[in-house]
Amino acid sequence: MEIQESIIHRVIKAKDTSGSNSVQIKPRDALLNIDERVKKLGCDVLKLYGKLSNGYGILGTDFDTHRFPKFLYDHINHTDSFIDFSRKTISVIAEKMSGQRFTTTSYPIFFKYTNNGREWVLIAVLKLKEGVGIDENTLDLNDSVFFDISNLREAARIDIQKWQSNQQPYLSFIKRGTGNDSESSAYFRSALSCLEYTDAKYNTDVALKALNDYCDHKEFDSARRQLVRSTMYDYCQEKKDNDQPVNVTSLSAMLDDQNPEDFVTFIRENEYEVSETFSPNPSSFKSLMRLSKKFGSISLGFEIDDIYSERVYYDPDRNAIFIKNPPPDLVEEMKKIKGADEVDE
Repeated sequence: MEIQESIIHRVIKAKDTSGSNSVQIKPRDALLNIDERVKKLGCDVLKLYGKLSNGYGILGTDFDTHRFPKFLYDHINHTDSFIDFSRKTISVIAEKMSGQRFTTTSYPIFFKYTNNGREWVLIAVLKLKEGVGIDENTLDLNDSVFFDISNLREAARIDIQKWQSNQQPYLSFIKRGTGNDSESSAYFRSALSCLEYTDAKYNTDVALKALNDYCDHKEFDSARRQLVRSTMYDYCQEKKDNDQPVNVTSLSAMLDDQNPEDFVTFIRENEYEVSETFSPNPSSFKSLMRLSKKFGSISLGFEIDDIYSERVYYDPDRNAIFIKNPPPDLVEEMKKIKGADEVDE
């Protein structure tokens, strides 16, 4: 993470208040100096964000009603500075906070950074936490105030290049909890004009890739791989039959009840762009149980179990796929078409 620009502001609001007069903005006038403190804070926020982000989406495109995308557009196109962009954004965040009775004083921090040759914008809403510290010289205890990074609840990140080329999804965000708890931070997503991305095929395909990579990472043998794939297939099929979404956390627990968070942690730490919940796409998850491929004029399809039982197998020395015990009528048809002598050779 190479931070290019960063700035933080304060939005003051007491608990159990609402309305336009309940919020006061204390903006910062200058960019933060990119020193070791800022670098550490940025890395800590990004590391936790990678573990917690579980929602993916797009930004609204109507600049008349979706203000944040317009602010971002003006900054990326050099109309506004990063300071201007951040100050306009916190005005919308503060406005949305004013409508939420239980939101309290927060510190929105903005990072523009590069990573692996790509440019990103990360916005996180931080909270302060009081604690007990120590004077290293006198060893006296004192009051300490610090950012409670571990309780990060509102954050979003935009892949600038993907956003500019409309390669979806380019937006990710944190959506924690269930029911009212998950909606307690909805004001933040509303302020940034986050529209949730629920493409069934995209999410299912990425989830399947994550599962295959997870099996490689864990070095599962063929029996364990077959069990894991079958478990995911049964879960997806059940959810599809009942018109319910797949829940990645629940799926993770089903794949390994002894380590219920293992798979979902693997997904988050490796930044697979899978929403926490998504509608399973049958044409995608059926590949867990059946392999179909068309190449040239040949269409080949068989159950995954045929691979494990070696009824169908690949010979690398001959670069050929072999099928054991083909049906007699198929063999006879081949003989008739090609000639018995040639087939029997």
